[in-house]
Amino acid sequence: MKSGQVKWVHQRFYSKFNDKGVLTHLYGTIQDITEMKKVEDELEKYSKDLEKLVEEKVKEISSSQLATIYALIKLSESRDDDTGAHIERTASFCRLLAEKARSVPEYGDIVTDSFIDTIYKASPLHDIGKVGIPDSILLKPDKLTDDEFAIMKTHVRIGYETLAEVGQQYDKNEFLKMGMDIAQYHHEKWDGTGYNKGLKGTEIPLSARIMALADVYDALRSKRVYKDAFSHEKSMEIIYSNKGSHFDPVLVDLFVRYQEEFKSLYESII
Repeated sequence: MKSGQVKWVHQRFYSKFNDKGVLTHLYGTIQDITEMKKVEDELEKYSKDLEKLVEEKVKEISSSQLATIYALIKLSESRDDDTGAHIERTASFCRLLAEKARSVPEYGDIVTDSFIDTIYKASPLHDIGKVGIPDSILLKPDKLTDDEFAIMKTHVRIGYETLAEVGQQYDKNEFLKMGMDIAQYHHEKWDGTGYNKGLKGTEIPLSARIMALADVYDALRSKRVYKDAFSHEKSMEIIYSNKGSHFDPVLVDLFVRYQEEFKSLYESII
């Protein structure tokens, strides 16, 4: 239009022929659909905005969902942890060790504020697969048989698969991604002799390497149905003797350097 305004129209044309097939009439209608087009454009914009909003929300897990997950973890841990403090301590150990790892060149680029925050939240997921292990094995006071140990080892697969199902709905969520790595790989060993994939060295995700060290230190310090609690000194001796075999040597050096902080942290959460 001369005013510069855009008009949208819908045109329909009809033809009429006589009995000899000759065109005799041609007529049609023109409908102003400008207002309808405006509505369609608004709906399309709303739809795109809604898709963006949903995509953003999919990246998140609400605090209520986190509370539910942690409640389930607490329930699982209560079966073989008298105090229920294991997950709190290991989460704190992981955060502290990650903070120390940020200071070394090997991991300075990997360990960000987000990594530290995520590992603190995700580390409690490490043994969630134990919900699938029978009490007769999980609480056995004696050494497990080979068959029983094979069943015990399946907790990493159960944990990973459980989280992976949730992860299908939240495929961009870093909390779940790290949780899956930790659940599946925290029993891998630096020299490749761990389970369940036999990964070695830096093939093992850093989050799982940190979790492995935190988990073992807490297990050594704590009383279990199959063992008495070890002293901090004895626990450190065992950890150091496994430097470069079970554990990432860089992380062990950090753990030894700051051992008094880890000792104090353990004693503050009992």
